[in-house]
Amino acid sequence: MLYNLHTHSHYCGHGSGEIHEYADYAASRGFSMLGFSEHCPLPDGSFSSTRMPFSSMEKYESDVRASGKLAPLQIYLGYEIDYSEHFDSFYRMISDRTDYLIAGVHFVERPDGTYHSPFYAGFSDDDVRRYADAAVKAMESGLISFLAHPDVFLCNRRFDKVAEDASRIIASAAAELSVPLEINGNGLMKRSTEYEGYPSSGFWRIAREYAKTAVISTDAHAVKNLDRTIPFCRAFAADSGIGVLVPYAIDGHLGFRTEKEM
Repeated sequence: MLYNLHTHSHYCGHGSGEIHEYADYAASRGFSMLGFSEHCPLPDGSFSSTRMPFSSMEKYESDVRASGKLAPLQIYLGYEIDYSEHFDSFYRMISDRTDYLIAGVHFVERPDGTYHSPFYAGFSDDDVRRYADAAVKAMESGLISFLAHPDVFLCNRRFDKVAEDASRIIASAAAELSVPLEINGNGLMKRSTEYEGYPSSGFWRIAREYAKTAVISTDAHAVKNLDRTIPFCRAFAADSGIGVLVPYAIDGHLGFRTEKEM
């Protein structure tokens, strides 16, 4: 089964392509399911440089719903959130009118009130610990279908004892809360010679101790990348001893089962 539930478009501000272009491409490639998960903007404008304008949400949601009526495959409306307890009620309102939410930790708040991203250099040991805490809170919210790129904190770091501890915190919480983790294809296109990046073999070696399965996503930001990394994600999962989960719809919500259960 071909699917992708982590998909961005021009709406996110750092992607390209119209919603209908992704839907048409997915249909031409034999997809059974396609979910759109644009970065959810916040009412106070936080992180606006990597989020759609708040005023664009209605148009985005309308475009996805319209494509779902026309495309010969299942189309789902979602958002990728940076969960914060401060915006819990807002995210719950968004959840009520969408098909699913996923969470990714793109920023951590430091003690001085500033934010730092794992995508940039200088992600400290303390940042890694805060990242793990933020990931767990997102999963504990009960709002998300899966945790996107759980190992993105290794973008600019080596896998050390701090990373191992963070991996165990995230993976054990995911197993306890029954929240799938994602093997992210976008990270496979960002490998550097200095760091392994994500998906990280170190992280998934730890994760496998707690869960034997994962969601695979391309995290596409361009139409041509919608299925580009799927074979590599599957190969990474196989090499890591991780089974691939397949989504299905039940009572208007997304669930997951293993390919053997299909």
